[in-house]
Amino acid sequence: MSIELQEVVLTLIFTLLLAAVRWVAKRAELNDAKTEALEAIVVAVASVKQSYVDELKAKSADGILTEEEKAEARKNAAALAIKIAGPKAAALLVEWGEEKVRHYIEAAVAKASA
Repeated sequence: MSIELQEVVLTLIFTLLLAAVRWVAKRAELNDAKTEALEAIVVAVASVKQSYVDELKAKSADGILTEEEKAEARKNAAALAIKIAGPKAAALLVEWGEEKVRHYIEAAVAKASA
């Protein structure tokens, strides 16, 4: 194999390895942001329960929230999660959109209620 061909092959191998390392680093960063976003949702759900839901339940004759109150609690939890999350996690929450964040909030509520 000529020296020129060896240099081309080594350059190609190095380029592919560099691309692989960058891909792994990006995946790790995304996983960190996802973990932080989910943790922010759990903290936000607990906070909204303590500051909003418990108060509404105490004022309610039957101790049950209306659908409107539940929706408001989910909205408050989503806004608080975005507020307390770091920049990358907050951006991920926004990127996920209302429907996906609502799903995670409902899962956190169910887990906290179990």
